[in-house]
Amino acid sequence: MKVTNIDQAILFTVHYFDTYQHPPTFFEVWRYLFCYQATIDHVILRLDELIRRGEIEEKNGFYFLPGKSHYLDIRQKRYDISEKLWNRAIRAARILSYLPFIKSVIVNNSLARFNCDKDSDIDFLIITQKDKIWTVKLLSSTLLWIFRLKRQGRKVAKRVCLSMYLSESEMNIDYLAPKDREFFLPFWIAENAPILDYDKTFQKYKKENEWIKKYLPNSSHFITDYFINFRQPLLAKSVRNALSLLFQPKIFENFFRYLQTKMIAKKQEKLGNPFSVIFNDHLLKFHVNNWKRLQTKDWNKVIHDLSNYN
Repeated sequence: MKVTNIDQAILFTVHYFDTYQHPPTFFEVWRYLFCYQATIDHVILRLDELIRRGEIEEKNGFYFLPGKSHYLDIRQKRYDISEKLWNRAIRAARILSYLPFIKSVIVNNSLARFNCDKDSDIDFLIITQKDKIWTVKLLSSTLLWIFRLKRQGRKVAKRVCLSMYLSESEMNIDYLAPKDREFFLPFWIAENAPILDYDKTFQKYKKENEWIKKYLPNSSHFITDYFINFRQPLLAKSVRNALSLLFQPKIFENFFRYLQTKMIAKKQEKLGNPFSVIFNDHLLKFHVNNWKRLQTKDWNKVIHDLSNYN
């Protein structure tokens, strides 16, 4: 969709948040303003005008489509749940800080936008050291399973879903954008929130994916400060260094790759080999139902209506 004015951009952004029953604040509208660069003051002025026209509504500093004021209660309830899940996410990240070859632990999806319900899990994107992605996957899965924090079978709610691993060697993921709905991936990347980070890896990841500014030019600001306040356990560095020496030989990575690809391929066959699952030496992505929210809104109609909006 070609955006030619700020009102189009604001309405598209509000529609995006509407998909998640998550009315945005004026700052969120500005930060995620779609395909249009503007100051916060300009966004606030246009929000007031769109309210006057009846295009959107506002209550208590939140903006939503007409007739969707009940989403405010949903957002508050989900925020309260998310606050508790963030504590579990931090606990999981502390445990993972004992492991070698992890460069960054990043929260995404529902928890990143503080939009969890009682059945939500905790999605992690883990960036790994080059040529160690399979080692990190096996060690992280095993450790969180031991601590009963890993999502498994029907045990989903409040557990960690290790849904994606990314090697630091190739952090540009523009090729994952869904066809004809490329805008979903920039929003997803912009919402990523780091907890654990070494060597400014998260900044490098954002730099590699700077192409998202074409869609979200105001999205460079962090949405949480959990990574700033994160404190590693006292012995984490010593244990991590010892394990690094132990698992450094390439034979471990080769063996773990062989073992896990066999397991993944077998599971894939049972699921009908979904194309959305990817596993190679640069990316491991296990979500079967990609971009589920694409199905909750008629985006063809939204794009058509907004394309003709003046």
